[in-house]
Amino acid sequence: MSTAPLSLPDMLAVKMSYDGERQKVLAQNVASIDTPNYKAVDLVPLDFRNVLKAQTAQVSMSVTSDMHMNGGLPYTQRFRSTPLLHPFERTPVGSTVVVEEQMMKVAENATDYQLSTSLYAKISNLFKESMGLQPTAT
Repeated sequence: MSTAPLSLPDMLAVKMSYDGERQKVLAQNVASIDTPNYKAVDLVPLDFRNVLKAQTAQVSMSVTSDMHMNGGLPYTQRFRSTPLLHPFERTPVGSTVVVEEQMMKVAENATDYQLSTSLYAKISNLFKESMGLQPTAT
C-alpha cells in the first residue's frame, strides 16, 4: 500500500487513462444511436481526491503458489460511468444519443488528451535535460 502522493507524471497518466476510457464511452454512444431505447452514458468527472484515496487504499492479495488465483479480474473498468439524467432529445427509436452533443464531447475530450500528452512530454524533457540527456523534439 502506497501512501506517497501522486506525482505530476502519475496524475497526467491517470488523466490520459480517463480520457481514453471516456473516448470509448462516447464512441459507444455514437455507435448506438439507432439502438432502440439506448440511454447515452458518460463518465463521472475525474476527481483527483478520489484517485488519491483509491491509490492509498489499494490492498493486493498475496499468493504463495503458482496454483493460487491472485483475486484480480482480467479487466475492470477503472472509471465509473453514469447515464445522462436529462437528455435534450430522443430519437424516433427512443435513443437519448444526440450526435452533435456527443461530437462536441469527443472534441473536448480530444483537446484534454492532447493537453495532457503535451504536458507529459514537457515534463519528460525536463527530466531528460536534468540528467544531461538530449530532450525529444516536440
